[in-house]
Amino acid sequence: MAVDLARNQALFSRLDLLLAKTRARPLVERVHQVRTTARRIEALIETLSPSPSAVGKKLLKRLARLRRRAGKVRDIDVQMAALRTLKIGRESERKAQLLEALAEMRSRRELRFMAALEKDTVRKLRKGLRQVAAALLPPPARYDADQPAAPPLPPASPASPADALQPVPLALLRFARLSRRRLLLTEENLHAFRTDCKRIRYVAEMAGKDPQARRVVELLKRIQDEVGDWHDWLTLTATAESLFPPAIASALIAALRNVSKAKFVHALNVVQDTRRQLLALHRAGLKLLPQAEAAPALPLPVKRARQTRKKAAASTPRRKPAPAVVAASGAA
Repeated sequence: MAVDLARNQALFSRLDLLLAKTRARPLVERVHQVRTTARRIEALIETLSPSPSAVGKKLLKRLARLRRRAGKVRDIDVQMAALRTLKIGRESERKAQLLEALAEMRSRRELRFMAALEKDTVRKLRKGLRQVAAALLPPPARYDADQPAAPPLPPASPASPADALQPVPLALLRFARLSRRRLLLTEENLHAFRTDCKRIRYVAEMAGKDPQARRVVELLKRIQDEVGDWHDWLTLTATAESLFPPAIASALIAALRNVSKAKFVHALNVVQDTRRQLLALHRAGLKLLPQAEAAPALPLPVKRARQTRKKAAASTPRRKPAPAVVAASGAA
């Protein structure tokens, strides 16, 4: 279950190629691929290099900016796709108005996304990708022949951070800690739970085609898909509510609210069932982690209390035991 170097090296070259293609033609699927590939590379850097170099920090900032703008375009795409599937006999005109408003919103967001793909920005991104790939994943990642040649880089250190990483046990450990923090899931925190699960999924994917990795990824993707479906409908409902005056009774908005509620109940059931399976895998695989990583971290107040008791015990001088008193057995 070690890191699949070839698979993770390919992420850097894939994003490099996607940047060039998407800048020329921002198709719906390409925008989505830019977003997800950038997120995977972010997870890879954050996992292999918790304290990244200056180059790594700059790359993370640029990737985050690009991903957020791509995400805003993608959000509109999924809302439009969801709205088209809604079967409603009444208010077809209002549905058409909502689709038109979403299309206009997408055009504005696409312009902002394309601004993030300006030539100089893309050049800096690609340079950072090459440098970070060479530092984290030896040998240096290969790039397509039709792309400009990268400047020569020094060979990466043989002691790579990827050598000691076990992605699947680490992903399961992070999920167990997340589950402890999010025991009660509500409409307010379910989307944040999904976002954390997505990051954990990308860690598990680092193991490539390992069978257990595939199982963990499949379960985490199930959470991601079901909760994401609910959140898309919830966001679509909020968009419709902001577009049409609240004083007007709308069958369209009522239908959207009903679908959102039903999707939430279904997503919550899926999450609870999937969480049980993932926690069972975590308990079964605890022995695969070093003891220091397998032990759950103590809350900060508990750590401080223990440290205070230890310091107090160390600074208190030990008292000598009092001499035993022997009772007299008879008169002198």
